[in-house]
Amino acid sequence: MYRADFVGSSRIALGAITGIALLAGVAAAQTLPADPDVTGVWIDHTGQGAVEISTCGNRVCGRVVWLKNPNHKSRSGKRICGAQILGDLRKASNGAWGSGWIYNPEDEERFSAELQLANANTLLVTGYLGIKLLGETFTWKRATGTLERCTTDAGAR
Repeated sequence: MYRADFVGSSRIALGAITGIALLAGVAAAQTLPADPDVTGVWIDHTGQGAVEISTCGNRVCGRVVWLKNPNHKSRSGKRICGAQILGDLRKASNGAWGSGWIYNPEDEERFSAELQLANANTLLVTGYLGIKLLGETFTWKRATGTLERCTTDAGAR
């Protein structure tokens, strides 16, 4: 009779543990976003500019939409406002966006790029030539307020 009580108690305990594990799994699934979203406006690592990342077909791209100094220009005198600085970034199996490019409008140089969300409001932007391990990663923060967008020409807003 002792053995039967033990077996019955074990089944009840196993059922309780399984139920708790299932509830914990459901709760964890509800707190994780279904698909992390890199789209939106991001303040760059310098705090001097903002880039709006949007979908471009099945990829993402990004343009400069705000500058602390809206008249800032590249070394050759080109306006930076409105410049496309991210392109052709494809969703990877690890949740990152890669196989694309990033453009440094100040120096007018283009690099391979990868974007990875650290959390909903922090984006890790890696630029590299050839080998990603030798690249440089910058932290961008999601813009929390409305920014006065810069213009791409003198008459537009």
